[in-house]
Amino acid sequence: MNIIPFKHLDSVPMAFEAKQSKVVFSGTIVHKKHNIAQLNGTIAGSISISCDICAEVVERALNEEVSFYLSDGIVHENDNELEIVEIENSVIDLDELFNSELELIKSDYFCCSNCEGKTLEQEF
Repeated sequence: MNIIPFKHLDSVPMAFEAKQSKVVFSGTIVHKKHNIAQLNGTIAGSISISCDICAEVVERALNEEVSFYLSDGIVHENDNELEIVEIENSVIDLDELFNSELELIKSDYFCCSNCEGKTLEQEF
């Protein structure tokens, strides 16, 4: 389990790395102000994903940049421009963040090389 206590963060970026199957989530977390930290990282490797048109499962290469803020507790910021993830119990769970980011990637529309340029209606 990849856990980082919020109180261990500093103004010097802390490196992290989490692995899952053929994917690596790595980067840095830096304390910005009172209860806000910033995570900058990369998700690289490959995942098995189904084509949204033909449902064939293929390997998709990943090299995704991720950047967001972490809040130790409830967010009281008025800036809606920031992507802020609230953490619980003053603990950053990198595995949970990693899984969430992978699920976001998997939820995007994806079509395999055989189906590129086709629409779902053309399949039926």
